Amino acid sequence: MEKEIIDLLIKKDFLGLEKLIDLLGTDIVKCIRAVLNHSNEKAYHKEVENEVFYRIWQKIDSFDENKSSLKTWSLTITRNSCLDKKRRIIREQRMIPMEQLPESTFDSKYFEKENFLDLLIFLSKEDQLIFLKYYYYQDTPNEIAKELKMDVSQVYNHLSRGRKKLKQLLEKGGF
Repeated sequence: MEKEIIDLLIKKDFLGLEKLIDLLGTDIVKCIRAVLNHSNEKAYHKEVENEVFYRIWQKIDSFDENKSSLKTWSLTITRNSCLDKKRRIIREQRMIPMEQLPESTFDSKYFEKENFLDLLIFLSKEDQLIFLKYYYYQDTPNEIAKELKMDVSQVYNHLSRGRKKLKQLLEKGGF
């Protein structure tokens, strides 16, 4: 079934896309809902879903069945698309044109959040998601572990390693 879908997608046959949606659509939607799970992000589900299928359609030539299954490859694209969208949503919500900022108040927290988001690009996609959930959305490690289907100790390990990596980066002046 996967081989047939891949062949159809490579030939740019829409039947391949329809079969992909039948086979993996539910998993892709579940992944989108898991990553874009806050109330202000739900409005973007369909947009990201369409973007995911478009990216799969575009990038099918780069798929290597020796490296992963079609499902794993597709869900990786989904997760990365969701994380990209999550970062864009956060930036859009925090962007205030400078001319609209009162001259007397300097919102350093705004700039701290922007720097935080810029630093996240140096972490793995999984660490980025955990950092956003923990530091930005204030989710507890238990909530994060449950949502990402991992042990709480793994969440703490990701947070610890990520903090060390960012600290080293800042000390070296790499940012």
